[in-house]
Amino acid sequence: MGLVLDILNDIRAEIAADDDVLEEARDRRDLVAEAAMEIDGALRWFRSGSVAHGTVNAPVTDADAGIVLDRRSYPSLGPDGDDEGPEDIVKELGELVGPVVRERFPGATMRHSRRGLYVTFAAPLDEEQDPTVDLIVTLTRKNADGLWIPDLDNNMWSASHPEKHTQLFTSGSRRLRALRARITRLAKAWNKQWVTGNRALSSFNIEALAWEYIDDASVPLDDALAGWFAYAHDELEQGQTKDPAGVSDDIKLLLPKKSVLRRLDGAADRLEQALEDEDDEAKVKDLLAGVYRDYVEPPAQSKSAMAAALRKGNEGVGASKTGLVLGGGTALKTTRAYGEGEQDG
Repeated sequence: MGLVLDILNDIRAEIAADDDVLEEARDRRDLVAEAAMEIDGALRWFRSGSVAHGTVNAPVTDADAGIVLDRRSYPSLGPDGDDEGPEDIVKELGELVGPVVRERFPGATMRHSRRGLYVTFAAPLDEEQDPTVDLIVTLTRKNADGLWIPDLDNNMWSASHPEKHTQLFTSGSRRLRALRARITRLAKAWNKQWVTGNRALSSFNIEALAWEYIDDASVPLDDALAGWFAYAHDELEQGQTKDPAGVSDDIKLLLPKKSVLRRLDGAADRLEQALEDEDDEAKVKDLLAGVYRDYVEPPAQSKSAMAAALRKGNEGVGASKTGLVLGGGTALKTTRAYGEGEQDG
């Protein structure tokens, strides 16, 4: 194994979800979904999201599921009926699920999310993890693939196919699924280094691009990750990511296209350079610290170390007659906190 692969495996270990927490998140999801099956017209429930796809990182914050209702049992609901919105059916579902969940979790609460019922449990497993459940309430469609899913922000329905997304993202051989999931988790960790509101891609967009790109289980993890960043850049330069199921609209970027492309290009270049210069430990760590600044300690006096120190503020950064130095010199004041505004690279 090379140095780049060793460092990436260290990052994977750091972001790995705890098995006991994952089991609890799945149990909570199943509890909510099975309680929801008591509603009239329920056909089935399904698992969705990162826990179901095997792409979740620590901390585990939620587990997603969906319930499928037969539209014929609700002739007024949705675009295939009288176009009635989802608010009332989600409220009814909450009134049904709440008492069942509170038998085990007395402090549990039910409220609406954008896509359905959002359940909190008030039973933290540690300081960071008290997994919630987001239950999507869906309707079958009359003459088309997929399902009608709620948009409770606007009390309307939109077409999607979350069941097929889970099928696609967990398809292929065991080795292929493992490589795809590892690349997805590493890409999510990279993306999450920016604060909420300043991230480039949604988790779904990352998963969709990984599903498109990862098709050869024999490719080493380090090469595959560098390739994913280059692929994501090139594909998004051409246009938005298509829905893998071919049902819903294209996946939107979270930031202006120019910023997204700059971040992806910078990560791809650094990873490719690191792979080319694996015999130079200091250079490799400097390059990877520019991609995974929250996980890789840069060498002292390197560009990445200087950038990290500047993000932290005055700690250890000063000015001398010859320029910026780590340690000593005249302390500098930062003008922007880490994660605010544009932080490309």
